[in-house]
Amino acid sequence: MSWVPRLGVIVLLGQLAFGLSAPVSASEPEAVDAQPMAVNLTGVSDWSVQQPFINVMKSARPWIGHKPNQWGGMDYDELAMAGHLDENGWPIRIPHELSSIATLILTDLPEAAVSLAGRYRLQFEGDGIVEVGGRAKNLRFAPNEVTFDFTPGPGGVEVRIKRTDRKGTGDYIRNITVIAEDRISAYETGTIFNPDWLALIRDFGVVRFMDWMATNDSEQAHWSDRPLLSDYTWARIGVPVEIMLALANELDADPWFTMPHRSDDAYNLRFARAVRDGLNKNRRAYVEYSNEVWNWQFQQARWADEQARARWKATDSWMQFYGMRAAQIAGIWTDVFGASADRRLVRVISSQAGWLGLEKMALEAPLWQAEGNPAPYTAFDAYAITGYFGHILGTESRFGLVNGWLDDSLQAARDAAAAQGLRDAARDDYIAAHRYGHASALAAQELRDGSISGDPADTLADLLGNTVPWHAKVAQDHDLDLIMYEGGTHVVGIGPMVDNQTLTDFFIHLNYTPEMGELYRDLISGWHEAGGQLFNVFVDVSKPTKWGSWGALRFLSDSNPRWDAVLAAQ
Repeated sequence: MSWVPRLGVIVLLGQLAFGLSAPVSASEPEAVDAQPMAVNLTGVSDWSVQQPFINVMKSARPWIGHKPNQWGGMDYDELAMAGHLDENGWPIRIPHELSSIATLILTDLPEAAVSLAGRYRLQFEGDGIVEVGGRAKNLRFAPNEVTFDFTPGPGGVEVRIKRTDRKGTGDYIRNITVIAEDRISAYETGTIFNPDWLALIRDFGVVRFMDWMATNDSEQAHWSDRPLLSDYTWARIGVPVEIMLALANELDADPWFTMPHRSDDAYNLRFARAVRDGLNKNRRAYVEYSNEVWNWQFQQARWADEQARARWKATDSWMQFYGMRAAQIAGIWTDVFGASADRRLVRVISSQAGWLGLEKMALEAPLWQAEGNPAPYTAFDAYAITGYFGHILGTESRFGLVNGWLDDSLQAARDAAAAQGLRDAARDDYIAAHRYGHASALAAQELRDGSISGDPADTLADLLGNTVPWHAKVAQDHDLDLIMYEGGTHVVGIGPMVDNQTLTDFFIHLNYTPEMGELYRDLISGWHEAGGQLFNVFVDVSKPTKWGSWGALRFLSDSNPRWDAVLAAQ
């Protein structure tokens, strides 16, 4: 029987977050074997297609204060700074310059996401007026309740607080819940997670919470900065550790936590205690310091550089600081878990896959060693890199090549339609269905080995023949397991190509073709053959856009060859 989190369990986990201990299981079995497949979870947002929580309000957008006759006027931070929100984020008043305070849920979901369609019930505590609009239809009102129909598509459901605490007694609108009517019974008995989503990710052995923890550019430094169970939404600063533990226990999977780059020792101590006491004893916790500190598009890289300059008066030493701080945090977790650390922890250090040699700064950190400390790598169990391919196909330099494929492919579809004697709507439908067929075959060939352009850079052959073996040797030399923290297709428009609709349409198609499915099968098997262990899909469910086709699934009821390849490897 699957473990279903009840209210009492969540209360217990809340206690654990404050440093109290309690048993989760009566015995401690031997450590589980390494799992072959992991998955990164899409970040929680109002537009997230995974919709992981039964209470949709937990994925709501941060509040927007609307001035009369306009959209917006005050954002969440301005509302909070002015004292208009309580400690959980609920508006305690509507300032005189605003006509309402609103949020969005169920936003811009693909029309194919039919499992999310249905009738929903919004309830709230307190005195006031709540209006629901946008994609909400057939509204019915009752005291402290609104019911409405929802179908996915462009736009979202807007929830507006028009009046609150009208008598000035402190009874402001709070604790809003929005739940599909067919899930109300499950919610009222303590179920947290969307069962349709759980069914899709249940067979992954490891779930990485990087986006759930809002790791990139995080401002969390102290334990008091962390997300709370009582936060009105978990889409603002991340999902509470209690909920991540509940999910890991529900799935019987190993959680992978990415600790905020600014987090102090006390934060890590309390977090580690919560995991030690709240995670099922037969599971291991992966712990990693931040995410991609090598990557200068994120604040964590710039912050690490500032710290390195201040400590060592040295330039280009940000990865040494990363290795130092990662080792310190790994040490905190090791101390918290004590004698069970080697059995219940996988301590992870990472580097950029494509920058061969950069990892030495993190693993060795000579400036840190010069202070009398051991090399950082000695604190870890695993060394993690990415397993992406295809980035180069979306660059401006390859547009001419790809556009030529598309022209030839469209003409091939037209010729085939003519050869079959198709006319009018039948002809148009055939061309629409086959316009990318030839281009997809050529793109797959190029992604595999670069044999069309003559340049193997960023291909599957390059990744599996050069990059992964390099890092496998690095891992072996440092007595670490080579694992993947993210991987898969990176076929997306880059730079100015992001806004090229022709490329976007083709790339979205290509990323879910049988050709991509075959590339994934070869990627997964080749990763293991080249010395990699844990393979980590990025990500579970996400709507493809010009910014990328990251989701292995495009919506909860999706099925595609890429996902089939992932399932076959589980």
